[in-house]
Amino acid sequence: MADVPMTSTSTSTSTLAASVSQLPINLFTRSTSDAIPQSTYFIPSSWRRFQLSELINKVLQNNNDNGKKPVPFEFLVNGEVLRGSLENWVKRNRGGDEESTLDIEYVRSTLPPQEAGRIEVEDWVSGLSLNRRGYILLSSYLSHVQILPLSSTASTSSALYTLPLPTSLGATCCTWVSPSTQENDILLAAGGVDRLTHIFNLPSLSPDNTASPREIYTLHGHTAPVSSIIASRSGKEIISSSWDGNLNFYILPNIEPTEHQLPSEPLSYLPGQGNKKRRKLEKEAGPKDPVEGLTDGDSTGEGGWRRAPDGVMRGHTGRIGGTVWDKNDNNRIWSAGWDGSVRGWDVENGAGVVVRQGPFDKSALCIDQFASNGTLATGNMDRTICLWDTRQATSLISLTLPTASPVPSITTHPTSSFTLASATYSGVVQIWDIRSPKHALFSVSNSNRKKEDSRKVTKNGKVLGERLLALDWDGQVLVAGGEDGEVGIWNATGV
Repeated sequence: MADVPMTSTSTSTSTLAASVSQLPINLFTRSTSDAIPQSTYFIPSSWRRFQLSELINKVLQNNNDNGKKPVPFEFLVNGEVLRGSLENWVKRNRGGDEESTLDIEYVRSTLPPQEAGRIEVEDWVSGLSLNRRGYILLSSYLSHVQILPLSSTASTSSALYTLPLPTSLGATCCTWVSPSTQENDILLAAGGVDRLTHIFNLPSLSPDNTASPREIYTLHGHTAPVSSIIASRSGKEIISSSWDGNLNFYILPNIEPTEHQLPSEPLSYLPGQGNKKRRKLEKEAGPKDPVEGLTDGDSTGEGGWRRAPDGVMRGHTGRIGGTVWDKNDNNRIWSAGWDGSVRGWDVENGAGVVVRQGPFDKSALCIDQFASNGTLATGNMDRTICLWDTRQATSLISLTLPTASPVPSITTHPTSSFTLASATYSGVVQIWDIRSPKHALFSVSNSNRKKEDSRKVTKNGKVLGERLLALDWDGQVLVAGGEDGEVGIWNATGV
């Protein structure tokens, strides 16, 4: 066994060190670059994260003399992040037993997010995506989709493209459809309050591109606003969810069609319009006025090729808050609903294969999945984040993280099994380590900005608020936006 090397700069320091109880610990890591020799170390029980980090860096010789910067570490005892002294942990979890050896894992710390810039937009932000490196895909209630350069830190929007939806009702969500490696004929999608999913074709993101983007498909089938859109890894299949409680499945054609699958009647999918007698009476009554705010092919000839769903998945008894395509199984998707349930669906046959029914008052507003272990995370109206382990047949909610307000958007770290980010109605972005579930690692918000610097209304008169509605995180950059009419950009790494 090895004692920790103690500097003896004075007699008082040595005396103090001798009077503090010593704890035996084993330090280990899964990172080969940060590994230290395996041994049992005796260290003062009063040590905290800072002193333990100093020890690791000293053994690794991370100092200026060797041209290496010291690295901050987090320490996990029995899977729980150390938040105080080792002595307090032992008293709380081992009844003061200071003789048994502690096995402590150490990992590199998640650094606090650093604000990189803000971009003002002219309405509430409803959706954000960073799935194509270097660009921000944004949807807003101004009824358009924008592509912003991620490098932009200007205070006003400098959109590369602005794609208007053929409706004035607003866009609710957006996503890239084509794989990130595809450079030409890039597809992206936006859902709307108009109950439709609009697919746009972007010839290229190259600065040399002169061709204009256009709406190529308009996907029908919902009877209520679209709440989320997800695309398969190939970009050939799309699933939309809605407040009508259904998930619609679409297969995009390989070649652009030459005719519509559906007539240009915007009322076709409103509740009750399937009734034959009603349709006969309406036909005899003559043409109907268009739906308020709807400016699709009925009146202007705009919009894409109208397509019906290739399949409909039913099972939720309320609105669907969000969906996620399984990150390890391309034939499985997951949905979370206002009925408190999380459901797994077989894409090929549309069958519901997994149902996890939580409390009915735990309405789920969004969902994401940890890629490394398949654990699902939902943001809920009851001010919690819930983790669901669906690998066990009888499991429900395996862990709950408390927040101060409802969570409408959540994103897991792309490589970490423990880190996620959330956006809340209180205007706060939080980064969590699920191994320390009582408190968020970091919280950032607009509350520290000067009131005179904040807009109250947009140029078009839209009243702004504080609620965040959308968030995305690619592991390096985090973006969030909502009723404040801004896209906040932070540099945020986390492992």
